[in-house]
Amino acid sequence: MIVNFFCICNIIARQFRKLTMKKSKKNKKLKPKSAPFEFVAESELDFHKFGEMTLYDIEKYLNEFIEDSYVSKLTRLLVITGKGAVVKPLVLRLLKQNKYVESFKMAGYFNGQGGAIEVQLRGI
Repeated sequence: MIVNFFCICNIIARQFRKLTMKKSKKNKKLKPKSAPFEFVAESELDFHKFGEMTLYDIEKYLNEFIEDSYVSKLTRLLVITGKGAVVKPLVLRLLKQNKYVESFKMAGYFNGQGGAIEVQLRGI
């Protein structure tokens, strides 16, 4: 019974590797495919951890976080705002105005959905 479980796990792992790897034309070696649906954040900012904040504080923390990430050469950020009607609209407006932000969108299923924003920064 245990042996069958491990065999099934190995088969699934092999199939997953085939799906997530592609062959290079030059040297026939496998290398990871870039999956457009997968967003892995390099850093995140969670506004829930700060408690009550003024609009000025929200703007200050967000801009500092983005600038620090840009200087540290991070390109993918996750900003967790919650689904409220105060922080989220302000963060969306600030992201539109920020010169370091290349693009942003609502987070996917595993990153918080409607309560988080996936941010892509410009390269240095």
